[in-house]
Amino acid sequence: MNMMKKLLFVFLFSVAACFLTGCNSERLPSEDLEVPVVCADIIKVLKDPTLSANSKQKYDAARELVKRVDLTFTRETKTINDIFYFKDALIDFPNLPDRTITFNYQYKDNYIRFQFKTFRNFITRVEITEK
Repeated sequence: MNMMKKLLFVFLFSVAACFLTGCNSERLPSEDLEVPVVCADIIKVLKDPTLSANSKQKYDAARELVKRVDLTFTRETKTINDIFYFKDALIDFPNLPDRTITFNYQYKDNYIRFQFKTFRNFITRVEITEK
């Protein structure tokens, strides 16, 4: 019986550690200092003012960003300003301290939507929807 308890403990500890640290360690946290360097090509496309948010280039760049960067770690609006083009943002209540900033990149029938729930300059929740 003690052996079963030990195995159960090891299993539960492993699951908890995976859950708390994130199983996908290949992606960089969004506020990592390496993101602007490692993802410079993606950020360049996303910040390009000549491209529409509905362009294939921005959609592809957004898909690649999701693969390389874990945006759930985003805690400051400065980070989204560093990654995304401000004119691509849709802000529900720009003059209130708590608002939602949405970036929607669509190409044909597919889209990627980044929603950042904010309070002042802090991000309280991140939702990423991909279809």
